[in-house]
Amino acid sequence: MATSPHLPESGSPAPHADKARANAFPVRPPGGRRTRDRLFLLTCRLTAVFAVLLLAFLLFSIAFNGLGRLNLDFLQDVNSSTSALAAGIGPALIGSVVLLLICAVTAIPLGVGTAILLEEYKPRHRVLRSLHGFVQLNINNLAGVPSIVYGILGVTAFANMFYLFGTFTDPGVTIGQTHYLEYRDAADNPLYAIDTGELIPAAAGMTLYKDTAQLTLAQTTVLPVAELEPLRERIRDDVDAIGDTLKDMLYATRETRRGPLVIDQATAQTIAAAAFENTQLKADTQELTDIVAQALPAMDGKTSREIRSDRRALVNAIEAAEFKAAGTAGLVIEGSTPQRRSARMPWYLQLPLGKSVLAGGLTLMLVVLPIIIVASAEAIRSVSPSMRAGCLALGGTKWQSIRQVVLPAAIPGICTGSILAMSRAIGEAAPLILLGAVFISFNPLFRENGSLMDSFSAMPLQIFQWTSEPDAEFKRTAAAGIIVLLAVLLTFNAVAVLIRQKSQSKSG
Repeated sequence: MATSPHLPESGSPAPHADKARANAFPVRPPGGRRTRDRLFLLTCRLTAVFAVLLLAFLLFSIAFNGLGRLNLDFLQDVNSSTSALAAGIGPALIGSVVLLLICAVTAIPLGVGTAILLEEYKPRHRVLRSLHGFVQLNINNLAGVPSIVYGILGVTAFANMFYLFGTFTDPGVTIGQTHYLEYRDAADNPLYAIDTGELIPAAAGMTLYKDTAQLTLAQTTVLPVAELEPLRERIRDDVDAIGDTLKDMLYATRETRRGPLVIDQATAQTIAAAAFENTQLKADTQELTDIVAQALPAMDGKTSREIRSDRRALVNAIEAAEFKAAGTAGLVIEGSTPQRRSARMPWYLQLPLGKSVLAGGLTLMLVVLPIIIVASAEAIRSVSPSMRAGCLALGGTKWQSIRQVVLPAAIPGICTGSILAMSRAIGEAAPLILLGAVFISFNPLFRENGSLMDSFSAMPLQIFQWTSEPDAEFKRTAAAGIIVLLAVLLTFNAVAVLIRQKSQSKSG
């Protein structure tokens, strides 16, 4: 059969096809492509170098300003709103660590469990599959919700609990709380009795204890007020006279009328010895001198207004020593009315949670939970289906395949997501501000009768407060706080990295 002159030979493309392909994919000179590739690579390198240099500059600036303030006292001391050199990050450090532990203990198991449910137990029914997809979509969207929204949710769900259990000051449910009656002896020492539901005036023959646990009996004597009150008045008059003498001596150390005190160790010894030269107190003079000599150096550099509390505490210490020497400890005025008190055990819990460290940790859990769920789901999804099939083929159950095959293989990805989540949690401030975190002067949980229901502070809030102060020294204190915050973050991240490496070595 003859070939038509208008048709191309079999197997050869048509001329118009070559022309169309050439127009669709124009051939560029190799030199132009190489130039653009080099420019793009150079842009990427410059961007990376700029980012690293910017980070290095920030770290250097923080270290330059904060390392001078970083010491053991800074880590232990409480905050001071008047002196940057006396300010410490102790309560905020403890609060952040406790918050992060509560957040990790609650968010990681709940997030991993949710990811397992979503990835390994997918429903087969069409309606349930639609619901499953809707839940996954919303979880992905929740990962990008601003943290302030979670703060509002935390206040409503945890702090107030929708007002279903009363209020924080009048909780409807309490666990681990005991009630007792508190009496005071002539030395102002507290004595305790069992709370019978009414305030019983002190009377002869009462059984009183030295501690709220009602374990140690106190040697007490109930006396009429006519026998005891004159002794108390005499001691207080003598001690107040010593306090006035100390006040005059302290103010005499000022260089100007309203200037700060100037007290060194030698001056403190001189004032202490002179204050008790003609004393009528029955307490040991050397003991009283030592009490004053140890307390005065802490007042150096302070104004008269700033030492009021310190001077009152010093007078109280002298008074306590004199009451002890006069034998008034354990002497209770007959008919004195006690105060009803309550003691909280370390496991104390109440509903609603209120502005407590437990509510703060649970609020941060809400912030990071979507991140952990998404990261864990991706890690579980990346495990090869053949590994699951192999476990099932060997006779393993669904849960055995998840526990012994899927989870060990997914732990590196889960740890990575948890690291990112905890890094976000430790730096969050907005939810805690909404929750009502305060700048406290004590360490929650690490004090007498401390519990998870205590108020708390956190390092981001403390650093924010320091940066808001007009004094330039507070900026250095804030830089030291940032260094501590980074150190805590890197410590938690290092633990997660070690867990990830060990899990990778076992799975390999």
